[in-house]
Amino acid sequence: MAITRVAVAGATGNLGPAIITQLLDAGFQVTILSRSSSHQVDPRAQVQVVDYNSLDSLVAALKGYDAIINTLSVGIVPRDIHLRLVDAAHAAGIQRFVPSEFGCDTANPLTSKLPVFGDKVAVIQKLQEITKQDSDFSWTSVITGPFFDWGLQHNFIINLKGPSTPIYDGGDVPVSSTTLASVGRAVAGVLKHAEETKNRHVFIQDVEFTQNQLLKLSGNGDNIQREAVRTEDLEKQAYEALKQSPPDGRKFATSLILRAVYGADYGTHFTKTDNELLGIQQLSESEIAELLKKYA
Repeated sequence: MAITRVAVAGATGNLGPAIITQLLDAGFQVTILSRSSSHQVDPRAQVQVVDYNSLDSLVAALKGYDAIINTLSVGIVPRDIHLRLVDAAHAAGIQRFVPSEFGCDTANPLTSKLPVFGDKVAVIQKLQEITKQDSDFSWTSVITGPFFDWGLQHNFIINLKGPSTPIYDGGDVPVSSTTLASVGRAVAGVLKHAEETKNRHVFIQDVEFTQNQLLKLSGNGDNIQREAVRTEDLEKQAYEALKQSPPDGRKFATSLILRAVYGADYGTHFTKTDNELLGIQQLSESEIAELLKKYA
């Protein structure tokens, strides 16, 4: 299965540009599916205008491509668009579909039951159904944990700017995490190793951390007040947020994602990874410290 021509849906946002850059650097021919012809992330990539609400438009755009990478935001972009993209890829003869996972381990039973991941689970189920019927179609789900550099920049992993930071479940829960560039390299690695990554989840990390370790490495931990938070309480708060009128969707989603990241049994600490296969190297302690200083 030789993959050379790749389409990318959702090329803006946090992840899309990083994936596109790494695919291009790895020698793939990349086309961005966009609602507008003026959209451009990298001049080396082509742009194909599509209507995501039209199956015919998507099928026509995907004809002749070997793979599609979906980076459309889950939860913001409606589920039916994600499912339509799967149908279009199958109808167009795509060999490999990479869904918009790139985060918590939705193969973990506890994580998969959290409703914030319902759209992701539905897409994987649809992919599994199609691949049972058509051996020429395949998928790979890339599980990354939280984006490390993005998480530092936006105070999601930890708030090093202070004066305080939430510390989840004591701060000693190990978490697997990946920088945006490494996510892009992993996607390129999946397409280069299509047979080895066929119809399964792959797991990558270039950082393994606990919040308390990050505070220590930052050199500023003694100056930041720690606010103890239980992720079990966050889960309860999430469901309460849904009962509000109107529902607080952002609080609901964020709380459940944090539950999946820092809850010890939710699978965001990978005991086994595909780093070696996909060409991902672990960051050194000094490299992690440099990133902490950059975003502090």
